Order: sequence, then C-alpha cells, then structure tokens
Amino acid sequence: MTDDETLLLLSAYADGELSPGEVLAMERRLAADPDARAMVERLRGLSNTLRGTLAGAPAPESLRARVIAQIGFSDPHPSRVGLRSWLGSWRALAATLLVGLVGGAALGGGAAYLDRTGGAPDTGEAVLAGHLRGLAAPQPFDIASSDRHVVKPWFNGRTTIAPDAPDLSDQGFPLVGGRVDIVAGISVPTLVYRRDRHVISVTVISATDGAAGEERRDGSTIERWHLGDLTYWAVSDLNLRDLRAFADLFRTRTGGQAGLRRE
Repeated sequence: MTDDETLLLLSAYADGELSPGEVLAMERRLAADPDARAMVERLRGLSNTLRGTLAGAPAPESLRARVIAQIGFSDPHPSRVGLRSWLGSWRALAATLLVGLVGGAALGGGAAYLDRTGGAPDTGEAVLAGHLRGLAAPQPFDIASSDRHVVKPWFNGRTTIAPDAPDLSDQGFPLVGGRVDIVAGISVPTLVYRRDRHVISVTVISATDGAAGEERRDGSTIERWHLGDLTYWAVSDLNLRDLRAFADLFRTRTGGQAGLRRE
C-alpha cells in the first residue's frame, strides 16, 4: 500500500467513513503501528480545529503561520521512509488546507457533493456505488458466511432492516456474506451472492416509489423489485438473463410471486 493510500485510509478512519470490516482491519493495524496512531490523532485534532474555526468569525491572515508554528512543521529528511516520510509534508498541507477552507467559508462557501452537481446521488447511484466499493475491497462483504441464520442476525444493531437471506446455492447462486452500505445517509443491509466468478449485491431499503424493472449503469445491471414495505436492488455484471433469473428466484424464496412485473 502506498503512502497516499495509507493517508486516505487514515483520514477516512478518523472521519468515521470506513465500513465496519474496514474499521476492524484499521484498528488492528493501528495497534501495531504507533506512527499511524499518532497520525490519526493529528488528523482528529485538525478536524476539531477546523470545525471550531468554521463555526466562528473569519480567521485572520496570520492563522497559517500560527498553525504551522503550533504543529512544528519541518521538512522530512530524505532518508526517512514510510509513514514518517510524508508526515511533515502532510502537516504543511493540512495547515494550508485549513486556511483555504476558512477563507472559502468566509466568502459564503459551504459543503457540497462534488460528484453530482444537483446534490446527493439518487438511490440507484448510491446502491451502485456500494456494489463497486465492495468489488474494489479485498472482499465484497463485512461478514463471510453461507449460512442465512448467521448473515440475517448479523445486521441486527447495524441496520434498521435485517432482511431474509435465502439459500440459493441449489440454483447456482450461493450466499457468501453481507455488508453494510450507506444510502441517503442511512446504513442499509446488503446481501452478497455469487454466480461463478460474478458478485451479486442485494441492497434492501425501505420501499420507494418507482416501477420494478432493470437498467444498466456503468457496465453493471440493476434489477429492482418491491416486496411489502421493502425495495430490493440487485446489482451485478452478470448478463441480464441470469440476473433476472436470480431476482425471480430470490423473490420466490422470500415469499414473493415468481416473476417480476416490469414496466
């Protein structure tokens, strides 16, 4: 893992943006790496300073110099490698970033979603993003289990929904685990299945408006259906025929009708 990747992970950990599985992995790493622990504390301190400054009056021009003096910035020695090698540079960057954000706030700037000009992404985009994050992670699940009696109760206390996790292995769609995703700022359960080497993510949220059916986004197929007061979103790079068969089978095994009404 590169230093930049380490910094991004530490920043996400300090801001509480990692998944439960990633948090556990990071805490194990922090327990064995005092430099990483020290960096997390510095990041948290910077975050607290930033929130406190943005809540108050605009900062004076001398803020950057005072921040740099307080954190004791100095250029790292070329022979130092690993986490220490970019610690000094990060301090300078953090100080400059702090001043830049304060200045932006003074001009009336505010927080905004950078990946979507219209605001927060829609539900389909959020579900797809969770699926793609799972594919990019070492494993696409936070809990690894093919036992539905293990996966379903695992969500208790982590999400407000603990969905049924039917065993579809007899039809070539084995359950392999589950994870927690974020949709509209809410923790939601995602069941993870496989079809050969293909991953199928089934994210379950409270019922939303819109017709059941399928669509394609960024090379992935999304199949959506409603059951009671819940909406199920199945995402995979499977071909449409196989994903549709999976959705029909899943709905049948969870008490729905065989076959989806597509509009």
